Amino acid sequence: MAELREGALINDRFEVAEHLATGGFASVWKGHDRQLARKVAIKRLLSQSFIDPKLREEAIDEARKIASVSHSNIVSVFDVINYEDEILIVMEYLEGGTLHDLLRKRCMDGGWLCPVESFSLVHGILSGLKAAHDAKNGPIIHRDLKPLNILFDSRRVPKIADFGLASIGTVTAIPTKHPGKWEHEGTLGYKSPEQLRGDQMDVRSDLFNVGLIAYLLFVQYHPFIDPRFLFDYKEMVLNSYRPLSKLNTERLPSEFNDFLSSLLSVEPDRRFSTAAEALTEFEHFQGEHEKWLLENSLSKYDFLKGNHLTDIALCPVELAAGISLCKRNGFYAQGAFLYERSGMDFSNLTTHEREALENHYAFCRRRAGHEVTTNDV
Repeated sequence: MAELREGALINDRFEVAEHLATGGFASVWKGHDRQLARKVAIKRLLSQSFIDPKLREEAIDEARKIASVSHSNIVSVFDVINYEDEILIVMEYLEGGTLHDLLRKRCMDGGWLCPVESFSLVHGILSGLKAAHDAKNGPIIHRDLKPLNILFDSRRVPKIADFGLASIGTVTAIPTKHPGKWEHEGTLGYKSPEQLRGDQMDVRSDLFNVGLIAYLLFVQYHPFIDPRFLFDYKEMVLNSYRPLSKLNTERLPSEFNDFLSSLLSVEPDRRFSTAAEALTEFEHFQGEHEKWLLENSLSKYDFLKGNHLTDIALCPVELAAGISLCKRNGFYAQGAFLYERSGMDFSNLTTHEREALENHYAFCRRRAGHEVTTNDV
């Protein structure tokens, strides 16, 4: 059995640096790729699951098929290694933490994500999921999508991680004379109804999980967790005792509630059939939200110029996105003016967000010409 330790060298290339975490199926180490001079993460699958050499080879083959999927919203896998009868997966090292970390911090700081951030995150998750479901070796079902398995790079691009429970094709039903008594593996609170029932699973199970994450981001709490703890999760999902709460559609199309309800349908046949289908629908609502954001950014401009009596409360992320939309739609003077005269504090944006905002402003300022004069500042 391989014993990973600090300083160990794997295949004369990957140097083990430090232990990061251990879960139910694997331990993860930070490492260094000597050949390409980059940080990596090294995941060691726990060996008790692969005592049989045949099962180990099957696991390696499946891991390599999953690793062949390349997408900007999926954690990149660089190598799958059979090392001293252990399975090691070498992947990109991400320093941006998890979605779980981000939500926890925002909550502790008394805030949450705004719709701009939520749209960006869910779009990334659905895009990565589409790539996994469209894999050339067959659809890859993640089976364990949750905030802890959404990682960020330094630019806060979301990436789906931890395909440790993934299956290619479908997941067969659990054979039992007592349907509903046995469950598939997964995480309590993020299991789909078919996981809870032990039924056959396909890609639509992942879409249920996307619905859970999207609901959490947009509505600000988990749809099936009762604060009084009178019901267990399985009962709440399979025998829903209350309707889903509607999200606040002041900034969102009212039909977006139907989108979330479709993803969270107990019966798979009532959900979208593919991630591609869900993504297309989602992009429609994202576009509708951008229209709202542009209109209200222009309204804010009119208010600041004295042409409009009422102001619209936009957070820094929303106004930054509004300035970007001004640039995209040719409202250069308005975009430059909003950056210069809104009085908005953009210091809490990420480094990447601030750089993008400053580039969009500079573009608007150049194109606006004399429409925005020194006296206006």
